[in-house]
Amino acid sequence: MAQDGRAMHGAAAAPDAGAGGARESVVGGGRAPAADATGGRAPSAEAAEEGLKVALASEHYLEGRSKVELARRHGLSRFQVARLLDEARAEGIVQIQIVDPTARGRDDAALAEALGVATVTIATARPGETQRAALARQVARLLPSRLREGGRLGVAWSRTLMHLPASLEALPPADIVQLVGPLSAAGYSTAESSALIHLLGAHAGGRVWALPTPLVVDSAQVAASLRSMEEVRTALDAADALDAAAVSIGAWSPGASTLWARLGAEEQRRAQEAGVVAEICGILLDGTGAVWHSALEDRVIGVRPDQLRRARVVAAAPAAGRPEAVLAAARSGLVDDLVLPPELAEQVLTLLG
Repeated sequence: MAQDGRAMHGAAAAPDAGAGGARESVVGGGRAPAADATGGRAPSAEAAEEGLKVALASEHYLEGRSKVELARRHGLSRFQVARLLDEARAEGIVQIQIVDPTARGRDDAALAEALGVATVTIATARPGETQRAALARQVARLLPSRLREGGRLGVAWSRTLMHLPASLEALPPADIVQLVGPLSAAGYSTAESSALIHLLGAHAGGRVWALPTPLVVDSAQVAASLRSMEEVRTALDAADALDAAAVSIGAWSPGASTLWARLGAEEQRRAQEAGVVAEICGILLDGTGAVWHSALEDRVIGVRPDQLRRARVVAAAPAAGRPEAVLAAARSGLVDDLVLPPELAEQVLTLLG
């Protein structure tokens, strides 16, 4: 119940509004102020009116009495009652708290147990909110409790995680490590990757290790040359000591993974024949959760699987219709906390049988 620092007098407690809706609290009791201790003099007109506002607010908001009934009980007009109630809200005597049932997300312990991960959060989009933004909002809610003060947070750029700064209220003081560079995607600028990392760094107030390279380059020789650069090498090494990480799970298909479009037709075919169904930070996973090792690894510049496995990893999965990607990610041991859209959670349950 929201309060503004005034003492709470009396026992006026608002009934719980349930999982959603508004809760009201009345600061003050339902009686006019008592006479002071110095001489029992009548309260001033101002104090009497404040006491009346408390009484009217208590009877209206806590007892459910109508304004017409209050007018009759207190010898006032209905318009006077309405004015006094409006003033009670404006002055902080009545305070209203809106409880949004979508703000926290819904924990699905049964699904988490079935998948073998620590938690599963179902992220429902608010009116006017995209599903990617809803997923990022729930990731932002989880991260502060997964990160210790003075720790190190790894973040991968994705079309989902780019929404993180808009939802993140605070982080413990920590360092930020960029896990992978961006890939070109329709409607998104690669500059957003750098902006994401530095915005999160401003939230956390620690050091920032940016990774100034694309996720995948054209050849193993180019990748090796880039990895030898000091700023790239130090960013990759910083991922050795991650406390937590935020990543996105991509399904292995056109449109569901930005990495897919950077591969040639032959590489795409070999990956599909190997049973690849998911991608996390450029790490390709087959249906059993095993990492697919191929020549592609030599062209990828980013966090390694062993580095992710040492961290507490929060993973958003935006690809509804591809539950096999979620199952592969869970089996891989790379993720601990999953954030799923409602539709995808149902599809995962169906796949599990």
